[in-house]
Amino acid sequence: RELTTMAQKMQAKTVALALTALVLAHGAVGALIDDCKADPSTADCADSETYYNDAAVAADVKGLCEMMPQMPSCRIRELCESGEIADTSGHCGEWNLLSGICSTQYGESMQGMAGCTTYKMICADGSVVESCSDVAKQGPAELITTAEAKANAIALCEANPDLAIDAHEHEEEENTGLSPADEVVLMDEVIGGYRRHGAKLCDECDSAKCHIAMTILAHGCKTDMSQSMCAELKKTCDANKNLNEICTFVDKSAAAPLHARFILVLSGLVSVVALTMR
Repeated sequence: RELTTMAQKMQAKTVALALTALVLAHGAVGALIDDCKADPSTADCADSETYYNDAAVAADVKGLCEMMPQMPSCRIRELCESGEIADTSGHCGEWNLLSGICSTQYGESMQGMAGCTTYKMICADGSVVESCSDVAKQGPAELITTAEAKANAIALCEANPDLAIDAHEHEEEENTGLSPADEVVLMDEVIGGYRRHGAKLCDECDSAKCHIAMTILAHGCKTDMSQSMCAELKKTCDANKNLNEICTFVDKSAAAPLHARFILVLSGLVSVVALTMR
């Protein structure tokens, strides 16, 4: 019985020590992030994983995208989560997404938003935080801004008010057994208001709110990137690879060689007929 009591005391002491260590560690992390916010030029701040890890970054990105889901980086985040942009693309990392929103150099500088506070402070001038300058952790180059995406989507809708996502684009998807109308509702719920199955995209975009601006641009510019409202999206797509759903375009010029050959053959036939009739 005495041995059992001693063992219980030892176990309780071990647990207490572990909790104390955890509290101290948490306090140390809290102190370090406060220190690095105050002065990110300190050598101890170089590795942000020790005080601002991916989980913390992800929480900030999540908050930012809940606040402004129309931001291009948030559309990229959605496509990363659905697998339409691969994890290996270089665009899906939590720092990539945060940079695309908050960075003055690599993103659209939304530093007034609460979710950008830590980024703004630890990535200030003179910072030695490696993640702030690591090119592999930055947002997409030449990323279209939220304001540009909205303005261009509205202009695209004014020119093409019936713009819709072709219902046949996704016919390979599993048959849900639902009516087309119910499938539209289902897809709305699954992808947050981004309509498929032939629903008109422009019904969801106006000057007051246009949360699916990037979806409208991706589909409206798909077959004709020469439209003026597609210029900023084209810059983004020209500067980046693997943005898939956002930058999947149909090259109408691909048919030109065949068309040219047809003209050449037709010209040849005309020449032969002309010679025959002489």
